[in-house]
Amino acid sequence: MKLQYLRYGLFENKYLIGAFALGVILQVLVVVIPPVANIFKLVPLNRIQWLYTFGISILPLIIIEVQKKLNEVRFGKVIYEYKEI
Repeated sequence: MKLQYLRYGLFENKYLIGAFALGVILQVLVVVIPPVANIFKLVPLNRIQWLYTFGISILPLIIIEVQKKLNEVRFGKVIYEYKEI
């Protein structure tokens, strides 16, 4: 019985990428389309607000990737899951 570690890269999980893209599209559509925005009583965002929104939403991804690298440097290879092969 040999154990092999699995390590997933940032863009290898297609379902996660699809869910993220769908969530972004739906959120943008709700804010940008006036009849839908009126239902939720929203106003359009200006450019600065969009930049803040993008920065805040991408920040957890950056923090997690930096933490992975720090763990790899500190502890060696990071083992996320064992799989019997």
